[in-house]
Amino acid sequence: MKIQLARVIFLTTLSILKKVLDLLAFKLGKDSESYKYIREQIFDFFYREIKKLFKTLETNKILTRCSCQTSLRKGYKDCDCGGSGYINV
Repeated sequence: MKIQLARVIFLTTLSILKKVLDLLAFKLGKDSESYKYIREQIFDFFYREIKKLFKTLETNKILTRCSCQTSLRKGYKDCDCGGSGYINV
């Protein structure tokens, strides 16, 4: 099986994101207002930046939209794209 670049990028970054949030929850507590605010900011930044990366790779004909038409915010999906919404050209 050929490696799907967007899938690897998305799932690796999602794993890093989850670890960062786990550490923040440990330090601040999941119910704290500080944690909730930081979590929202991190998610917004993550999704905005990874979307820009995938659009750049699509513009350069490295990736194309997956036929499943999923969006990044839905998380992991059992598909070639892994939930990223993109596959190799």
